[in-house]
Amino acid sequence: MRRLAIFARTPIAGKVKTRLARAIGVDGALAVYQELLALTLARLGPGSGNFAPEIWVDGDSPTSDAWRSFPVFAQPEGDLGKKMAAAFSEGVAAIVGSDIPDMTAGYVDAALAALAGVDVVLGPTEDGGYCLIAMKDPHPEVFVGIPWGTGRVLAATRYAARHLSVTILDTLWDVDEAADLERWRMLRRQRTPSATAGKGTLDRQCRGQAGAVRPPTVPGS
Repeated sequence: MRRLAIFARTPIAGKVKTRLARAIGVDGALAVYQELLALTLARLGPGSGNFAPEIWVDGDSPTSDAWRSFPVFAQPEGDLGKKMAAAFSEGVAAIVGSDIPDMTAGYVDAALAALAGVDVVLGPTEDGGYCLIAMKDPHPEVFVGIPWGTGRVLAATRYAARHLSVTILDTLWDVDEAADLERWRMLRRQRTPSATAGKGTLDRQCRGQAGAVRPPTVPGS
């Protein structure tokens, strides 16, 4: 079964959702991130799709029941591109973010199925980035020279992968600004209670104390 890496950060006030924090404060931004992360782990947990999920964390791993269901690896040093390139070099087949309200196991399964006919699959976001990347084989060059954190990430990645076959999935969106948060709140109000069942419990689980994580192996070591 192919490996899915969920890229996450240790939930610490002031370290997550920094753009959103400018509008709602660091504690509010932390709560939003914890809820999004809990939702991601619930939807992409073991047995949810045709993939083996694991968490790649920037920082220490909270010692919580939600995290214990997953293998946990430490993200290496470097920018986001180097971190993702390292994950693929370790055998990961797809990477997703942890702040996408509409991310589902079906979306990941579609990406992995598409790899049967192409080299790279990208799941774009409305802000010009991407929330998922899947590759049949490692291609570290697609992470070089990318202006991370800007609206040009997707376009730059497609250019970097111009020598490869690429499939683009449906566009999703992430929660980075106050308007994104209000959009998410409105959608949650429209959904049935069962759509968010267990959310509060998972939120509390993600507030556990930090613990050690396993560093990935270094190729050739």
